[in-house]
Amino acid sequence: MLRLFPKKKIRVTLPENTRVIAIGDIHGQLNRLVKVLALVDRYRTANPVSNDHLVFLGDYTDRGAGSAEVIELLASRRLKNTEQAHTETYLRGNHEVLVQEALTQTGTRGDLWWRNGGLYTVSSYLQYQRIEIPLNASNDDLLKLFRDHYPKKHADFMRYLQDKVKIGPIVCVHAGLKMDVELEEQSQEDMHWIRDPFLHWKGAQKDFLVVHGHTITPKYRPVIQDHRVGIDTGSYKRGGRITAAIFEKNQVKFLSNGTKKGFQMTPFS
Repeated sequence: MLRLFPKKKIRVTLPENTRVIAIGDIHGQLNRLVKVLALVDRYRTANPVSNDHLVFLGDYTDRGAGSAEVIELLASRRLKNTEQAHTETYLRGNHEVLVQEALTQTGTRGDLWWRNGGLYTVSSYLQYQRIEIPLNASNDDLLKLFRDHYPKKHADFMRYLQDKVKIGPIVCVHAGLKMDVELEEQSQEDMHWIRDPFLHWKGAQKDFLVVHGHTITPKYRPVIQDHRVGIDTGSYKRGGRITAAIFEKNQVKFLSNGTKKGFQMTPFS
């Protein structure tokens, strides 16, 4: 399923021959991601610009059934990016934070991760790595197998992730910002987790526009406000989709895909 929402004007303007394409939350939905990337690559080929930037906004894992395959695709794509005529940036979402904490046994949010889709990431990796699971294995047993067999290529990708990127007047971040704090002084916690203070901010406008995911949008449609564009369109929901926002000059348009082919239901669907 392709949805190209009508293009909209935005408050800021990118320089000539510059484009930013941001891809929202993925959550283990491999088929939807593959189809969105095909649409994006086709659009880029048909509409070349000299300064072309593709930014993934994070939350690649958890809740969906294909976290391992998604990370493999993105990690491979990142390694090939030096051969491409555009730049690609991969941001860290709160779910990548939780995965890294689980892998390194740091932090105190293991239960939060497990309740919010960690089980499906572990299951995805054990299946992907063809790990034999002992009969009556406990959650602790599964976690140990996950840690022991986590691919180095994927660990390198996770360590590579960035927290934000600014391209002209477009600031891409996973969750959002504290709008009254300077960009250079934003905390990682806020960039990964913030919701209401950012979503409902009403202060004086900045000279930048924030593009983010993290909070699912109403009716799974992109949200455009003066200070932000939200493109978490419910990737792991049966009726949701993965969305790419294309910023050119003072306009944004959207490509998205919510294919049901290969979609596996989970309690989060």
